[in-house]
Amino acid sequence: MSMQPTHPTPPARASRPDADDLRRDLEATLTARRELGTGYDQQFIESLVEKLTAHVRQEVAAATPRKAALAPDQRLGLAITSLALLIPLVAIAGGMFGFAGFLLMCALVLAINAAAGLL
Repeated sequence: MSMQPTHPTPPARASRPDADDLRRDLEATLTARRELGTGYDQQFIESLVEKLTAHVRQEVAAATPRKAALAPDQRLGLAITSLALLIPLVAIAGGMFGFAGFLLMCALVLAINAAAGLL
C-alpha cells in the first residue's frame, strides 16, 4: 500500500464543450507558466482572469431565464377585457372631458396593450 496522498475527485458535472475548452486553455497556461518560470506571472494572471471572466459571463447569459411573451390565450383575454373596459371608460371620459377624454382613454388602453405585448 502506497502512502501517496489521495486527492478527492470533484463531483461529476455535465461536461460542455466550452467548459472543456476552458479547462484545456487553463491547463496549457499552467504548463507554460511552469516552463517559463515566475517572470511572466502577471501575464498569466491577466490571461486567466480574462478567460474566467468571459466564461462566467457566458454561463450567466445562458442561465438567465428569458421571460416569454404573452401566450395567445392571454393576448385574447387582454384584448377582450380591454374592449369591455374601454366602452364605459370612453363614455365616462367623453361625457366629462369631451373629445379629449375620448382620445385619452383610447390612448391609455392602447398603451396598456402595447406594454403587455412587449413583456
